[in-house]
Amino acid sequence: MKKNFYVGLPSLCELEEFSNLLKEAWASEVLTNNGPLLQKLEKEICKSLTIEHYIAVSNGTVALQLAIEALEIKGTILVPAFSWIASAAAVGWQKCKIKYCDIDEKTLNICTNSIEKNIDSTVEAIMPVHVFGNPCNISALNIIAKKYNVKLIYDAAHAFGTTLNGRSILSYGDISCVSTHATKIFNTAEGGGVISTSKIINEKIKSLRFFGFDENKKLVRAGTNAKMSEIHAALGLANLKHFIKTINHRRKINDVYRNQLFKNRNISLQEINEGSNCAYFPIILDSESTCIKMIKLLTSHNILPKRYFYPSLNKIRNLFSNEKCPVSESISERILCLPSHNNVSTEDAVWISDLICKSN
Repeated sequence: MKKNFYVGLPSLCELEEFSNLLKEAWASEVLTNNGPLLQKLEKEICKSLTIEHYIAVSNGTVALQLAIEALEIKGTILVPAFSWIASAAAVGWQKCKIKYCDIDEKTLNICTNSIEKNIDSTVEAIMPVHVFGNPCNISALNIIAKKYNVKLIYDAAHAFGTTLNGRSILSYGDISCVSTHATKIFNTAEGGGVISTSKIINEKIKSLRFFGFDENKKLVRAGTNAKMSEIHAALGLANLKHFIKTINHRRKINDVYRNQLFKNRNISLQEINEGSNCAYFPIILDSESTCIKMIKLLTSHNILPKRYFYPSLNKIRNLFSNEKCPVSESISERILCLPSHNNVSTEDAVWISDLICKSN
């Protein structure tokens, strides 16, 4: 039976490494409620990424919701149309209005000109996405945020391990939110994290993730249940030991794809900034029909690409608003992500690239 090449597979430790940590949870009989493994995971992530604070939560979508709640955002939030539905869903669940912004056709990140066109007196926050782990134009976004006195909530779902100017990308903005879902570059099976440099915000996030209780077990606000369990924390601790190897492999696979595909005139590649974790590898075809043909070709060889992100969020007419975002709409129709994970070898990446190049 031929091996299937999926776009994303979990980067996993050895089962014994995980089970040894599970024994600690069994011995302590603490399975949740800010247990010792979770506290250790948060500290180890801070060491690994060189950040001061990391608050683990149940998933990346909830991380965004907690960020909106902690910053007390009630008005409009600007969201890039080129993103996973979770970006918009978190805003909708918080009862905030969404205005979609277009993207830069090269980096695939939010377009600052589109932000300027869409911003008005109702806008209280901007939610840029580090698309596929590619860092946004932080300096330009900071200028806009200060100019209009709005908050920056970075959707850093893909960006665990991404850096900019020698710093973790998670250390920028008012709050950054990461996903540690199973197929992310670092995973806890399900999970997420909230990162802020503000002591006040961190205290609020910790309270919000545990029903609104403070450190003295006093109920001080309306919160929710956003806790990460000890089981998920154990998997995270075991996987974190291998993270450097994982990110180095992703970058190697990215380089192979780029070296093999850059001569193909029918394909364009995402322009990535220094520090990208290369979590995914997208290719952009010249038309939607070419994209569909490419899917059929690759699938016939057990290569299963994904149309990340399709459709453009502003085109989902039964959800939120539907402003025109022509770049996002065009890119979403023509983009495919290729397999890029620990089980894809450099030889596999060469073979996949050859199939793509020979198809034209």
